[in-house]
Amino acid sequence: MGRSTTPLPSSSPARPQPAQETLEAWMRVQAPLCRLLLDSGIDYKQAVLALKQVFLRQAQELMAGRGAPDTDSGLSVVSGVHRKDVHAWRNDPAAHARSRAPMSTSSQVFARWAVSAGYHDRRRRPKAVPRLGPAPSFEALVRACTSDVHPYSVLQEMVRIGLVEMALRKGVEYVVPRNDVFVPAGEPAQWLELFGLNLADHASTAVRNLGGEAPRLEQSVFADGLSQASMQRLGELSRDLWARAREAMVAEAIRCLESDAARPDANGRMRFGAYYWSEEQQPAPSAPAAPETPRAGRGARAGRRASLPRPPSSEDPS
Repeated sequence: MGRSTTPLPSSSPARPQPAQETLEAWMRVQAPLCRLLLDSGIDYKQAVLALKQVFLRQAQELMAGRGAPDTDSGLSVVSGVHRKDVHAWRNDPAAHARSRAPMSTSSQVFARWAVSAGYHDRRRRPKAVPRLGPAPSFEALVRACTSDVHPYSVLQEMVRIGLVEMALRKGVEYVVPRNDVFVPAGEPAQWLELFGLNLADHASTAVRNLGGEAPRLEQSVFADGLSQASMQRLGELSRDLWARAREAMVAEAIRCLESDAARPDANGRMRFGAYYWSEEQQPAPSAPAAPETPRAGRGARAGRRASLPRPPSSEDPS
């Protein structure tokens, strides 16, 4: 492996972050998001109008946490948004609508399909099942997830988004999964909803860790000096590792949901994810290096290094 960096701790003491460094980090995060906006035909002026709402909503939550009065003037001072814009925003119901929908029935059904005994083939992938009848069947699968929606309605939606298809085998209707993970096909709105929820929760975890709260899992492994073949091999490994982690997490989540069903405090949600990114880097211009004096017991030869992630400590998010 080429040079690699040790994952930085994602938590720090609860103290104000340096403004310039915070702004630079924020701009780095915004770069791919700005590209998404431009690719979608959204320009700077439209983005700024939307960003005002984000600043105001976060400023309102910040003031509520501090017990400060929720006034237009106070929101204007904290957010930097003009007072007349604060007043207009506060009186616009559409600006306060939140898209935090629970997991769709289709997602719940396919998640259970992926981990339930009797619904797998020999390679532990979701297999085709009869549409009707006792378990293992599609009807029984839906009934195990919900009693509020008819199985045929769920089937229609899963066919519509390209998740399953129908097949007739010896006169029996079968529901055939088209993927071994939940990936809506040809649905930009659903892709963008998943994108927004996943990225928002990832960012929330990292920001809370920087704020000094109890550390949560948020780490990554970084390496450079890799060939195309190595990047492809590591990408395939990441998918394999994720598939195993996903299966274990979904199975345990289902057990928790079933045991928490009757609890009055069962109002929480969670999200567990992973990502893999690789790209070719342009070599940076290098300045002549000053000669290095060898230290006792160490050679002066420079070369590629590999370092492993530190074991988790009380200050690490894992």
